[in-house]
Amino acid sequence: MSSDDIIKLKSSQTQNVKIKTQGLKDKNLAAILALFLGGLGIHRFYLGQPLLGILYLIFCWTFIPLCLSIIDFFSFIFMSQNRFNSKYNR
Repeated sequence: MSSDDIIKLKSSQTQNVKIKTQGLKDKNLAAILALFLGGLGIHRFYLGQPLLGILYLIFCWTFIPLCLSIIDFFSFIFMSQNRFNSKYNR
């Protein structure tokens, strides 16, 4: 292999890594969204669960989604990073 081939191979590998990490969801951001905007279901939209997000929006006037989002907040805080990744970062 020539040095040009090695450089091309390394650049293609770094581009693949950037593509893979671009769509990852952050556990801490999901917890913050659940705490502050969870009554509207924003954290569910962020986690890629739009149907649950819509249900949170529909029932936001009942304060049930607010209670559920507080539970979600604590579950995100106490969830390990590996479990969060296996559940939401597929």
